[in-house]
Amino acid sequence: MGDMFGETSGILHEEDESYWDELDELDLEGLINGLTSCTPPDDSKQQISRHTANITISTHTPQKVIDTLSRIGISISTDSIHAAIRSLSAESQNTLRTIGKSLLASYAYDNFDVDLKSQVPQVEKSNESLKHLTSGLLFPLVHRVSTDDLKCSEELWKQSMLNPHPQLSMLPLKRSWKDLLHIHPETQDDSAPQLSRCERFNARMFLVDLCEYGPLYFRRFQFEVSAPEAVEEIPLTKTPIIAARAMDINNSTVSGNIRAVTELLAQGGVYDPDANILNNPDISQYVILVHGDLGTGERLQSAQLRRSSEETPWNRFQHVIFIPGLFHLKMACADAIWRIFLQPLSAREDATRTYCSKPGFRRMHQLIGHAGICRWLDCWRAHIASMDPSHASLEAFAASEPTLDELKTIANEIALKYIANHKLLRMRRKPQEQHDMQHENALLLNKYFLLYEELSYSMNRGDIGRVETSIVAWIPILKATGKHKYAAHMTNFLINTHFVFPAGLKHAVRYHILVNPNGKAMKWRAVNWCVELNNLFTKVKNGGKGSNHTVERIFLESPLVQAYRNTQVMVQKNFLACHLTTSHGALNMTKTFEELLSRMAAQSPHTPVLGRKTRCEIPDLIDKGRDMMEKAARGESNDETNETDVREGAEVDDVLMEL
Repeated sequence: MGDMFGETSGILHEEDESYWDELDELDLEGLINGLTSCTPPDDSKQQISRHTANITISTHTPQKVIDTLSRIGISISTDSIHAAIRSLSAESQNTLRTIGKSLLASYAYDNFDVDLKSQVPQVEKSNESLKHLTSGLLFPLVHRVSTDDLKCSEELWKQSMLNPHPQLSMLPLKRSWKDLLHIHPETQDDSAPQLSRCERFNARMFLVDLCEYGPLYFRRFQFEVSAPEAVEEIPLTKTPIIAARAMDINNSTVSGNIRAVTELLAQGGVYDPDANILNNPDISQYVILVHGDLGTGERLQSAQLRRSSEETPWNRFQHVIFIPGLFHLKMACADAIWRIFLQPLSAREDATRTYCSKPGFRRMHQLIGHAGICRWLDCWRAHIASMDPSHASLEAFAASEPTLDELKTIANEIALKYIANHKLLRMRRKPQEQHDMQHENALLLNKYFLLYEELSYSMNRGDIGRVETSIVAWIPILKATGKHKYAAHMTNFLINTHFVFPAGLKHAVRYHILVNPNGKAMKWRAVNWCVELNNLFTKVKNGGKGSNHTVERIFLESPLVQAYRNTQVMVQKNFLACHLTTSHGALNMTKTFEELLSRMAAQSPHTPVLGRKTRCEIPDLIDKGRDMMEKAARGESNDETNETDVREGAEVDDVLMEL
């Protein structure tokens, strides 16, 4: 694994620029100045020495090179560099404690594996080179969250089903997925009163892709298409993110997660209130937000269940409020689309197939985007031809020079006609010779693709209201595709957030499930994506062979990933290396799209052909998932023995795809 990440380090250096550029910079230059202040600060040689020390700290320059540079006077010594690393690591711990003791902090952690291959095996050292460690991040709570909003631990415990002595009058009403359908009531748009909020988003997707990828005439409208209305947008705020020290803990067990949370809180200066520790904040009445993946949530829930009979809130883990990571949820949604349309062998035999094996998250994400563009353009072609046979192609339609208002009206019609809705059931009830099975499959595929696009867009925009409505739509699909745990956990999370949590805690949870490290529009990120990126750089920096690649070194340098990146940016600017760029242009997909569009036009699934059959009929999984959840609510058994939930592991490409 270390070798694999070593090979990709160059790619990472190019791809991560936009993420790290805007993060808060530590005063690295001031620290080096203090360590090397034996000569006047304006001395040119001393300036070169400081800059060289900066870059050697952040790039793991071999000691031979550092010693050579030191002897010729353009770098500080190896001992001074190590002192700088220790000072920076200690300073990062002070920052963590300052934020943690305020109680206005949120924590996130995840496991990561790093392969530290020893060149010379020794009997006193384990020959197991793969190390299972845990990393963590901490970030302050913003958006006007106060400690009073988090002072609800006792109130929640009285309402908890884990309480062995509950007050029946305090227990919340039993809720189900149906209650989530109304957390964000529908609103009407006077320009398209016949469309729902989701349908208006779909119509905009049709219009945007036509203007961007259709004939050149439509490019003139590209920047005139307005953004979708926000359901509830998180205020744009830059979120500082501080890396915690990596921990020698394998959190694949319940006990491992208990240790991980306890040690992570200790790094934030929070301990058991009964412990005799100076300046230890008393969190007995407060809760702390903890982010993680599905496995982390399950194990923390098990820990709270096991400890529910303990006497003190600390021992009961009463202070932990778990928040699921949306990055892994997004991966689960992409995997659900693969299970629906690619996993069945019969589905791969259709003429419209794109992949014949499981492509992984990054390629699946690209497939949904690229294939979706071609499908929307084919919908335009089919609909325009049905309106006017003389417009047999989009080029012919462009020659008629339609206005933007006309395009909006047609996009609204396409959103109603070419996406599966309540009319699908009536279509399928007709005799075989009176309906088109491939056309019906296409309507469902369009629906699921656009649901994924809406979830992805709303996450990037920070529209928490639209994110929640998208999750509600995905829950029955996840249930029907065998991802029962994702469906159950997201249902319970949304029910607790909207119907159990006090108003202050509800606000804190919803407005911090996404963060914006850059402080820029459309740059919101899921918290667990930030953890995965931090893990990635930790493995790239410290994985591999050699005496310097040790667990101890990882513990020392893991809080400095951000500082190292800032150092490289500072040196590049000081040496006027600003001509370097990491912004790669998008691939030219014109010919690929033209080929795919020509194949679609030959056997267009969007032009109904009565009596046309398919080798694989796609079920309406939203209806199927609803039926399964209703049966479960009535106590009827569902066939959930074929549980296929697994932890969606993020690979290098998966994390970088978001950048």
